[in-house]
Amino acid sequence: MDDKKKKNDKSMASKISGITWDHPRGYQPLRAVAAEWGRKTGIQLQWDVRTLKEFGDMPVETLVDRYDLVIIDHPYMGEAASKALLLPLEDHLPQSYLAVQAAQSVGPSYDSYGWKGRHYALPVDAAAQVAVMRADLADAIGWEPPVYTEGLRTAAEQLPKGKYIAIPLCPTDIWCVFLTLCAQYKGGEFFTPAGIDEPAGKHALAQLQGWATFLHPNSFRMNPIQMLDRMATEEEIVYCPFSFGYTNYARKDAAGIRLIFMDAPRRSGHGISTLLGGAGIAVSRNTTNRDACLDFIRYVLDPEVQRTTYYINGGQPAHLSAWEDPACNADSGDFFSQTLSTLQHAYRRKGAPGFNRFQEAAADLVHVSAMEGLEGVSMMRQLNNLYQTTCHDQL
Repeated sequence: MDDKKKKNDKSMASKISGITWDHPRGYQPLRAVAAEWGRKTGIQLQWDVRTLKEFGDMPVETLVDRYDLVIIDHPYMGEAASKALLLPLEDHLPQSYLAVQAAQSVGPSYDSYGWKGRHYALPVDAAAQVAVMRADLADAIGWEPPVYTEGLRTAAEQLPKGKYIAIPLCPTDIWCVFLTLCAQYKGGEFFTPAGIDEPAGKHALAQLQGWATFLHPNSFRMNPIQMLDRMATEEEIVYCPFSFGYTNYARKDAAGIRLIFMDAPRRSGHGISTLLGGAGIAVSRNTTNRDACLDFIRYVLDPEVQRTTYYINGGQPAHLSAWEDPACNADSGDFFSQTLSTLQHAYRRKGAPGFNRFQEAAADLVHVSAMEGLEGVSMMRQLNNLYQTTCHDQL
């Protein structure tokens, strides 16, 4: 056996490393599955963490020299492919296996980790912006959530004093909501080689500015975790129409009041729901433990592991069988069955090279524009200039 093959033989590896994001949903299931896999293989897999913001913004090139496995956000695919940072999985996993992963994908999750016909990660965690409610507060006042996005203002006006609709709209998350509103307005794709469709962007900004008059006053400072923590422990927020879902707040053992998750409102007459999130698992191009990494991927994405060890330890599985599993739904207050339609109709960002840098700057621009009442034409001019100078190879 030559030296190169020895380096990529899983039997030669005794320890490998991975990087995920710093939330129990991000690290607990991976560490639990790694321990289970390690008992079977004798290989130790250590999972380190980075913050949620770093998960969305930190360049992948800073990670691939230090870690064998990387949990990654799908808009990085174009950037990672253009710099050859991750293994193209078609070269290392059977097509029959990838076909099963595609068939069992929740919504466009599988497709989101592809770039120009090749996949550089596979979905291990599935998410999109969904709605969440304090059912006890809503039931006490006979309040019903809106079916359509256009009904948010009327629904807010029906709440008694001191009760609110809230949306996490810190810079990172206002960007995600902005993209959701653009997709709902267009009924699908709204990015062009020149940037974001201007009428869609102006419409989205106008909605955000209008909502500022009735949303919970801390909305523009909160991320989803902060808002969900507040919903579960305080009595002010009755409903949120757009937040990335977390099963952790819906489970039988949830801290605080158990939250109810449901499909997000859509724009009347349009099929697109909300922005796709989730997380993928990728292999560093620089790993010397390729076969061990691929073996772990096959293990953690096994449907039985996804709906048992992965879910039980705080995970939000990517495999459709887990979303349809009676035990997972019973434990999570039907989180999966009540939000699956939103996931299946989610909009995914295509992630051209440079998109990570574009969206980090764009998030600040949209946040300032919404809070300060910037006129839509001016914001869109700045936003699309930023896109044209930051992103490349858009098609």
